[in-house]
Amino acid sequence: MESSVYTLLDLPTECSPQDVMQRCQDYLQRWTLSAVCRKLRQRMSPEEAAVVSQKVFAEGAAYIKSTAAMLLDPSARQCYDAWLDVQMNPSPEKITLTRARLSWFNGQAETIRFSDKMIAALASSNSVPVKRQSKRKFSTQPLCRKCCEPFSFDDPYLVLHCHCTTRVGHVKCMTEFASSIHNKCPVCRQQLLQRHQVSKYLFWNVKKKFKFIA
Repeated sequence: MESSVYTLLDLPTECSPQDVMQRCQDYLQRWTLSAVCRKLRQRMSPEEAAVVSQKVFAEGAAYIKSTAAMLLDPSARQCYDAWLDVQMNPSPEKITLTRARLSWFNGQAETIRFSDKMIAALASSNSVPVKRQSKRKFSTQPLCRKCCEPFSFDDPYLVLHCHCTTRVGHVKCMTEFASSIHNKCPVCRQQLLQRHQVSKYLFWNVKKKFKFIA
């Protein structure tokens, strides 16, 4: 496993935003073009160092700034911490969930994006076999999101709505599911809104598009 950004910045994983800001500012103050050029001269000729130092300096500064932006964004940091946890303590459930979280985050974020290699590493993990989901039963009725058994919109049912998904099913099933995840979506980390019927306003009054899952 490659070093984490916490290791590179010499910060504990539970560091505060103030610690992150201070450490990155210290790095940027020391990361000067002259310092980079001096370091490169230890491994190559002065002529070669003069050619590549500008590129190395720019890429290094951009990396420090992007690292700070990621650690200072609560949602991005939660995704990154989940990715680190999977590398150290993998499980089929963690791999599936973390891959979904990073993919969803990349689809929503405008300034911060996790690399495709990070997501691909979750898909190609050979250490933990990921169980394939069994095929859903064919039914002319909608299937409960939790138990996968049919239910009717004419009977009582419950809708759990967040920024990324709408889950619909039996009242008992959906109540148990919401309780098991502390009423917070495991993918987008938003609080689940409970509705007892599907409303067109539920779909219109959202910030982003999401997938409807019955």
